[in-house]
Amino acid sequence: MNFKYIKNLIYEVKELASSQLLIVIILFVQVGIVTRGLGTSGYGQAVLILALIAIIFRTLHARNSDVTLLMLKKYGENMYTYSLIYDFLIGIICYALCIVVFGSKLNSLFGSYNMSFALNVLLIARVFQTFSESSKAVLTFNGQFKKFAFVDTVANFMRFIAIVVLFNLNANIDNYLFGQAVFSTVYGIFSLFVCRNYLKISKLSIKGLIDYFSNFKLDFLKQRLDQLVGIIPQHLDLVILGYFTDLSTVGIFRIAKRLVEPITYVVSVLTPLVQNQLSKESMRLNFSELVRSFLLPLSAFVVIIYFYFGESLISLIAGSLFLEAYQPLLVLLIGYIVYLNTFWIRQLLLFSNLIQYHAFSRFISLFFFTVSSFFFVTEFGAIGIAIAVSTSMVSQKFYEFYAYNKYRKQY
Repeated sequence: MNFKYIKNLIYEVKELASSQLLIVIILFVQVGIVTRGLGTSGYGQAVLILALIAIIFRTLHARNSDVTLLMLKKYGENMYTYSLIYDFLIGIICYALCIVVFGSKLNSLFGSYNMSFALNVLLIARVFQTFSESSKAVLTFNGQFKKFAFVDTVANFMRFIAIVVLFNLNANIDNYLFGQAVFSTVYGIFSLFVCRNYLKISKLSIKGLIDYFSNFKLDFLKQRLDQLVGIIPQHLDLVILGYFTDLSTVGIFRIAKRLVEPITYVVSVLTPLVQNQLSKESMRLNFSELVRSFLLPLSAFVVIIYFYFGESLISLIAGSLFLEAYQPLLVLLIGYIVYLNTFWIRQLLLFSNLIQYHAFSRFISLFFFTVSSFFFVTEFGAIGIAIAVSTSMVSQKFYEFYAYNKYRKQY
């Protein structure tokens, strides 16, 4: 193990790593408050509501920071202001689609929650949250990881405070949605404030807006295809589980998934560093060393913790009602560990102009997810959907690795 390498890596990401660690602690405490307040069925219904919102917003806007980052690399920082305008327009479209779906029969797949004032507030807040994607891109481009970490931490902390206060008054789904709205609003507006020096409003023009659209539409469409295909394993797992089982099983599976999601926070810490170096056309980051000296030892530590102490963690964080989440958690851990050790391949594809192969890997992931769900969900419930999710993640990463090694020399 290369301790000097680990020391240097931690030094480069220390601000973002500290913020993500704090966020994980806050989220675990928050989950405990919410699950104990709503119970298994109530929590299951709440996560289905959020799943519908996430499906729509993520399909049309998730990872738009990657597109903006490419625009910044090609055309400079003036692109940030134009990107914000498109963030807002896309957000409005997503809001309208959410209103339509919540008022339709499709809502029966997402917990059958009637449109409420709290839900409408959350949808409006999600429009403001879209600004965070462009802000994340410009901060990543300039290597300002500390500011990005600060925005993320403040937004999560404000949500935590809101949920604590609201659940003290009345533990219900509407108050949970209000808490999520606080996060979205703070994340979007505060990111704008932090990036205010990059705003070039005086340079805006209709011609510039049209030129921006012409230049970014191809990368945007590639990214939307990528997200559209990837949405199904990421969010429709809850919907499929809810359709074939019940809200309580959905809540139990969501806890299993929530407990392995801190692995994605490690990826969130390392991704800006990787993107920053690739955007500057620097390949000094040694990915083999990253895996061998940092990611594999970390993976071994995580597996040991969850295998031996998983049930105790579930009981401590969510309560004894959710102990059935232990086995789905272990199954999910397989896919998430593979993802952790191979997350960087996607960034190599993105900056090598090979992102279409990542999109194709999502199709492969979708195929394995769909087939696995068909065979396992009705028989094994939460464990079955966990098998489907992990299978899809592993198949996707294997193809990405194959595609990068095969096609990189052709571009």
